[in-house]
This record gives sequence, C-alpha cells and structure tokens, in this order.
Amino acid sequence: MTIGSRKLATALLLLFSLRPSSGLAQADRAASNQRLIDALRTFIPEVMRQDGTPGLNIAVARGGKIIWEEGFGLADVDQKTPMTPATAMHSGSMGKTYTGTAVMQLVEQGVMKLYDPINRYIKGFRIVNPLGEREITVYDLLTHRSGLAQNDAGSDFAPPKPLQQHIKEGYAQSTFGVYSGTMPRWGSKVGEKTTYSNFGMATLGYLVEVTNPEGLSFSAYVQKHIMDPLGMTSSQYPAVQDAAHIRPDILARLSTGYSLFGNVRIPTPAIYFADYPAGTVVTTPSDHIKLLLAYLNDGTYNGYQLLKPETVRFMLTPQAPISQSQLGERQVGLMWMLRNHGRPDFDFEHAGAHMFGWYNDFRAYPKLGFAVAVAVNRWDMVLMTEPNWRTPHMLIADFISSWIQREQAGTLEVVEPASWAWKTSYVIGLSMVEQLKGLLANTSPLTSEMIDTMATRGAEYTPGIGGQRTWDPAGFRTGVADMLAQPMTRAGIQAFLRSNRLRVLPEELYVLVRELRGRSGFPHFGL
Repeated sequence: MTIGSRKLATALLLLFSLRPSSGLAQADRAASNQRLIDALRTFIPEVMRQDGTPGLNIAVARGGKIIWEEGFGLADVDQKTPMTPATAMHSGSMGKTYTGTAVMQLVEQGVMKLYDPINRYIKGFRIVNPLGEREITVYDLLTHRSGLAQNDAGSDFAPPKPLQQHIKEGYAQSTFGVYSGTMPRWGSKVGEKTTYSNFGMATLGYLVEVTNPEGLSFSAYVQKHIMDPLGMTSSQYPAVQDAAHIRPDILARLSTGYSLFGNVRIPTPAIYFADYPAGTVVTTPSDHIKLLLAYLNDGTYNGYQLLKPETVRFMLTPQAPISQSQLGERQVGLMWMLRNHGRPDFDFEHAGAHMFGWYNDFRAYPKLGFAVAVAVNRWDMVLMTEPNWRTPHMLIADFISSWIQREQAGTLEVVEPASWAWKTSYVIGLSMVEQLKGLLANTSPLTSEMIDTMATRGAEYTPGIGGQRTWDPAGFRTGVADMLAQPMTRAGIQAFLRSNRLRVLPEELYVLVRELRGRSGFPHFGL
C-alpha cells in the first residue's frame, strides 16, 4: 500500500489505540449496560417529545459488540406504523464513509494512489479547477479540499442520469443547479481550504467505478466488498432510491420522512440524488454500526479485514481543521469527521441528512469503547440560530459519552434514578435559588419557611408538554439545597453546572433548560 511517506510519518506520530477499552470487569458489564439502556429509555422519549420527532431508532455497541437496538415513536404517522430496530433509514451523508472506505481499499491494492491526480484515472474528459493552482488528487477529494463549492447533492424529483454522465456534464459547467443555476461550482484553489462537497464525493464514487479490477458498478462494489462481508443484511447503496433499485424487503421497511415547521409536520416527497455516492445508503442502525465496529477494531469485523490497521489509523488522523466551539474541536480526517482528537472523549463520526425528511448520525468513541447509530425521520425546515444548538442524535451520543465517562471516574452514582418530573423540578429549584440569591443584592438567608412555601404551593397551571407531569416538590427541594451549597458567583455556578455534583447529566440539563425556557422564559443560567 502506498499512502505517502510524509503523511504516513504524521500518522505514525499520532497513533492511538482504536480498540475498545476493557473498562469494567466483565461480571459488572451486563449490569452497567442495562443501567445505561434504562437511562436512555427515559431520556430519548423526552428529547423526541420536545423536538416533535415522529420516530427514532438506535443501536449502541460497547466493547466491540452491539448491546442494544430499539425503536421509538412512529415510522409512519398516518399509518401508525411503529418505529422498530428493523425500520430502514435513508442514510444521507453517512453514506460517504462507505465511499471513503471503498477508495482506500483500492489504494491499499495499488489500483489508485492517494496523491495521484484524479485525471490519471479518467478517460474521455478532464477535471480542472479553474481557480488553480494544481491538479486535484484523490487525497484532496477525501479531505474536501478540491476547491469545489458546497452543493445540494444534485437533488431532483426525477431519477438521476448515470453516474459517469452526471460527473462529465457537471465538470463542464461553471455553476450548480440550485437557485436557478446562480451558485458557482468552484469556491477556492485546490488545497486552499476545507469545503464540504457532495459533488466531490460523487467524483470519488465514479473513480471507484472506473478503477476497480472487477469492473463493478459503484453500488455493486460497495455491496460485495463492504456490506456483505460485514454481515449487513439490511443494507444497500442504490444508484436510485426507488422500487427498481432497492430490495423489496428493505423498501417495505423504509420510514416516512417529515418536514417540520414548529408543530406542523409535512410528509416529504421523494427526492433523488444525482451525487448518489455522497449518500444514498438504505440501512438500519444495527447494520450501519458494523462499519464503526470494524474501524474500532483496526479494520476487522465479522472475521473480515475491511482495511489494514495502518490505513484505519491514517484515516482517523486529523488532516485539516474545520471548526471549534463549546461542542468541541472538529477536524477532518480521510472522509471521517473527527472531534476532540487526543482527548478522552475523542470521537470519529459522520452525520447524514436526506432532504427533507431524515437526519441521522453515527459516532465511535475509541477511548470510551462505544459506538452509536441514531436515525430520526424529521428535518427542521426553519434553521436554528441558538448557539451550540444540538439535534436529538447529538444529544443522545453525548448523553452516552457523559454516562460512560462518569462511570469510569466512579461518579455516576450522583445521577439520580429519578422521574423526568423530578429532574425538571430539580432544575427549577436550581434556577429559583440562582435568581433569588444571585440576581438580588441581598445578604439575607433563604429560610426553610420560604422554601416550604414554594415547594408546597408550587403547582402546574397547565398540563406539561405532551401531558407529562412537570412538578415534583422533592426534586425542587433537592435543587434548592444543591444551589444554596454553591458559591453565589457566576463562576461558581457555572463550575457546579459542569461538575459531577450536578444530579442530572449535562445533556439532560440542556434538554430541561431548553424546555423550561421555551415555556416560561427562564432559567437565567441557561446553557
């Protein structure tokens, strides 16, 4: 295999163990897993209820094995079809990870070279970035640094043209078709910056198709060399997502997608992607997570060596930065998105969205030893502007990460095995004290009589969202006591909210605060 000595040296300097950590003793693992699953069964419906998610299904793996798969809500609202673990999803851009895997398999075989110009493998036309300054390589496409601008995956209501024709015609045009063809196809010089490109991924799929020694179509190659050997029995990468291309057993299990405008839900029409190697996988979370398990295990799963260990490590080595926020530092590897590299909560991931009805994610945390795949049949049509806003699948993945980190640190017992009403009232108690004692310039104590009056006379004046109970005096009293024990400074309060002394997980706090703020305009300390 030729990766390139310069990049390989960098990868070797940054090697880390990808094998799941042993963590708890085996005798305790089953009980630990069940406790986590029980907590998720409480958390997930609340997240769905708050965000108006019709249906969600999930698979969680730990220690290299799938420990849980479950469905929540409805796969089709009108038909009242339940979402189950077997419900199939439209992957969206999560499918790019299969494309990147296929490319690197061919690189390992010497069929393609990572730093070769892509024109070396194309016949009948040339691909040129008019902004310069050099030819585009396979590596440039894998790291979204070809200079192509962002695009909408060649989306249309009609089935797309054959891949080769779509690629050839696309590179002959200076714009993409969105907004009446006014959006430029090129945005920067080759290698100048990272710009996420569906058309670039489609180009890689085309390279797989024209270079693989067996002469297979892109879809057939992925099926034969990735999905089938990994035991993915409910998965395909079809060129067109219709009855003529999707196996009947998978097609019958596909969920219905919904566009959301606040509390208005609209079924999504069929939309096809001409850039289909950028993301038309149909699969289930428990199938899809097997790709993550192969990467977690140095490229091997189900007895099949998907990629060599050195290839996996190189693909999960940061190649270029993307962004940094309170949600973590993000970088791009080879196709994979990386977050918090070098930290205990490092993960490699790829989200996916199929316009305008599905939004999904799958992530693996090598140092924490778990992976998760989540699918929801919803798409928010109104863009969120809330800083550090998190989607349901992000919240669920972060919930598991927080849980396992606390478990490994021996601080998980502070999280109360309590009802959602208890937790809601606990946060109300925190906020009440923060505002009474933090915002008011007084030194007088908050007396037990005052606390008793608030706890006994507090009541819900309308039913909770979705008919759920919100008020629990015991939770309120605990929140009051916990906040009174903190230094009443902004720094002291924020430190407490980030600590293991908080009796809810950070992701639970985020959901609870967002719900309370939406209903009544508080808490003041909102994240």
